[in-house]
Amino acid sequence: MSSERWSDRDLRAFVVRAPRLSWGDGELADVDRRAFRAQFVAIAAAGIQARVLAEVGALTSPEGLAVLGCEMLEDYVDARKRDWLLVCAEPWAYLEQWIAEAVVKTYRATIRRRDKDAKVLEGIAAASSRSALEGGGGEQA
Repeated sequence: MSSERWSDRDLRAFVVRAPRLSWGDGELADVDRRAFRAQFVAIAAAGIQARVLAEVGALTSPEGLAVLGCEMLEDYVDARKRDWLLVCAEPWAYLEQWIAEAVVKTYRATIRRRDKDAKVLEGIAAASSRSALEGGGGEQA
């Protein structure tokens, strides 16, 4: 594949090769990964960044999104979504949607966990007496 913008056919060819990249020549696999990541940044990253920012208010890295996309395709994360990517009319648009959904879901799960931890800590603080907190937390004899 050349350095020109990848077509839908080029993307599909990479999607088929991706799960097998680790089986062959490591140097060729790295070239393939770098090519995909560069194309991803040029074609899909901005759309994903806009969607994630609009949905959850989070900023994302174009290169980070490209790495995630490559990893998801290489690790065969979701066979049904991968299969749809191969047959749909607009695979780049679908890849954007798929990656954006994964990032938003991960972000929300991470924030929910942090919020839950904060609520637990607030509950502990509210249940503790002020004098126990100021005195080091233990009962004094």
